[in-house]
Amino acid sequence: MSDAPLERFAELGGIDVTAFVGTSPWRLAATIDVAGLGRQADRLGLAGVCVSHLASVFGFDTRTGNEALAEAIAGDARLWFTPVLNPSEPGWEAELEWALEEGATGIRLTPGCHGYDADHPALAELATAAQEAELALHLLTTMDDPRERHPRYAFTDWSAAEVANFLRLAGAAPVVISGLRTYDWPEVHSCLDHGHDLSGILVDTWRMNGPVAALRMMTEQWGDLLAYGTCQPGQDAVASAYQLATARISAAERLAAAAGNAGRVLGRVAAPRSSG
Repeated sequence: MSDAPLERFAELGGIDVTAFVGTSPWRLAATIDVAGLGRQADRLGLAGVCVSHLASVFGFDTRTGNEALAEAIAGDARLWFTPVLNPSEPGWEAELEWALEEGATGIRLTPGCHGYDADHPALAELATAAQEAELALHLLTTMDDPRERHPRYAFTDWSAAEVANFLRLAGAAPVVISGLRTYDWPEVHSCLDHGHDLSGILVDTWRMNGPVAALRMMTEQWGDLLAYGTCQPGQDAVASAYQLATARISAAERLAAAAGNAGRVLGRVAAPRSSG
């Protein structure tokens, strides 16, 4: 793999909207700590990383991993605190208040792992609270390719209709949808009400793999929604960057997907770094 595409990608000042620290309970090799994430940001020239802790996804509670994450990333302004909350468990309201005090920029939701669906009443309450707090909602629809999933790994992927229902709940809150394939978003869109406002929605790219034309097909109609996301360490961050750098899209479309769309929706300004 040539380094030239990654060097071009590093000039874009990218924003990774889906990243984790910690170790996967199913693959010991899928691990990264905050220092490693910082080195990855250096290599890829990232301006921001929306980061959560895997311990909050797979552990007995969300708070333990969230607290460890908040402490660990305090010295790196590129790492944006995105704690995981579970609205199906009691106490999420207090944890949301704590997260706001710790400077959270968004809330990560992992319903497929935490076992609730789009109709759970507390999810609507959390969505309302996020709107009031002006927080982004990050919905993780999957963390891997189901064809490669260990049979003891309990993760229920959300359907297109469930994702659409969640977007209705989210209202005016910015939403990042993670884990869709190239052909999944059109199906989600078909389940939305006519005229649904898409200006606050991002769809990340880590699962839009395959032919180099995959991202071009999404860009042709949905370019304003695309956002660079890796789902590392479970997925390869370099592969996602390489694919975006080599996609058959224009320079403006590449910059929008790498940084511009996320900067606009998440309220961050991520200007491209000078190549000089």
